Amino acid sequence: MKGSLRPLGLSLCIATVVLASSWTFAQPPLPNLAALQQAITQADALETQGLNLNLPLVAEDGSAVPLKVQFNAPLAEGEWITQLRVFASGNPNAEVIDFEPSAAISQLEFSSRIRLSESQDVYVLASSNQGRQWLASRQVRVTLSGCLMSGDEDTTQMGMSQPRIALPRQAQAGKPAEIRTLINHPMETGFRETASGETLAASLVDHLVISRAGETLLRVKFYTGTSANPFVSFFLDQQDQLTFTWTDDQGQQIQETR
Repeated sequence: MKGSLRPLGLSLCIATVVLASSWTFAQPPLPNLAALQQAITQADALETQGLNLNLPLVAEDGSAVPLKVQFNAPLAEGEWITQLRVFASGNPNAEVIDFEPSAAISQLEFSSRIRLSESQDVYVLASSNQGRQWLASRQVRVTLSGCLMSGDEDTTQMGMSQPRIALPRQAQAGKPAEIRTLINHPMETGFRETASGETLAASLVDHLVISRAGETLLRVKFYTGTSANPFVSFFLDQQDQLTFTWTDDQGQQIQETR
């Protein structure tokens, strides 16, 4: 790969990129993409078909940019997607959000809201249990930064509260239906400053786990690139007897069963 990191779907043919022990660049990579470079472990060419990253071309408010990730590429027998990781090349921290589905998730479509500090390229990396990887990207123009805004309000003592879960009202047996979740939390990034120049400490929801009878169906890992009041939607074939567990960076938990 040569030059700057432009949208891969436009100017780079990543299907022909061959990886050795690491992802290599003709020029040094952007520092924030080191995490993405480290995550790419497959020795063969990265695949592109079937992985879609949906983001607006222009985001008026970088603090809450709608994100949708979809995967529908053919998989081998016994193969499933174990991770879909989102990275933002221009954010202070590159990691944005990770979706870790189990083999029980038949429809791979996940939505959330993310923070983007500036106009930049956003990437999603999908990995399967058989070592295959797919990479897609999208360029987003940001009008107002979502990471570095200043303010006097100290939200670091505001914990998780008011979990909300929306189950489908008319789900059909055996057919995937959308489930939406949200929990109140400021998701303080650790980069925000008060008017006096004091940096507010980070305070985050760390992850959400959806399970049934003790079996994890989906785990979602949040980072500073996840918007306040983390929102996640996903699809399940069977929507009953589900447990939703949110855990913050201090180990505190909120659990709901539906």
